[in-house]
Amino acid sequence: MSGLLVMVPTRGRREQCERLLKSFRDTAKHADILFILDPDDEAAYEGMDWGDALHAVLAPRGTLSDKLNQTAAAMAGQYPALFWTGDDHVFSVPGWDQMMLARLEGMGGHGWVYPACGSDSPEIWLASASVTEHLGWFFPPFLSHYCGDSVVAELGKRAGLLQFCPDAIAEHKHWSRDRAVERDVTYREAEEAHAQADAAAWRQWRADVLPFDAAALRRRFNKDVAWVLSRVA
Repeated sequence: MSGLLVMVPTRGRREQCERLLKSFRDTAKHADILFILDPDDEAAYEGMDWGDALHAVLAPRGTLSDKLNQTAAAMAGQYPALFWTGDDHVFSVPGWDQMMLARLEGMGGHGWVYPACGSDSPEIWLASASVTEHLGWFFPPFLSHYCGDSVVAELGKRAGLLQFCPDAIAEHKHWSRDRAVERDVTYREAEEAHAQADAAAWRQWRADVLPFDAAALRRRFNKDVAWVLSRVA
């Protein structure tokens, strides 16, 4: 077992998973990888050489949020840090996982760290098991698929528990960025089913819950706040 588990929810994308897995094997130094499949989609991966990669089928079929939260709940006790990536990402920098773990350690081992993916937001992220267990989730459970990056960005910044790791690169080969990539059925189904509802849920959480979650996290895990409180005591 390593210090980091990489979770990869996937559906109907064997070629992308093979590409991702190769890039992971070529670059990761201190991580395990786990592919999360749907029960009605196993045939799409028939004959795939998983090698030493883990793979699991979660039934019944759930949303992206369901897959990540169920997996994180099962594995957080075994790994000090959890990371997720889409099957349409590619790692390109050797030791990216060690770089991100070092950033997390620099925060006292608690919080979120995100790699460079082609935008300024944490499209994918590493979370300490401690923060995941404190919140009760890895991916915001009031969302299905979208806006998780917005929640982590706002919550992490307000709590002082978010860091960017620009040297760790996980290129996002999304159809909106790469003309060679097809907007396939997986993209279309997710956008049509979840985009609008998730955007509304994100705005509601930001207005009603964000300040309280941020304050609780800051008091519990922010080492600077802990130092101030120790001086007061």
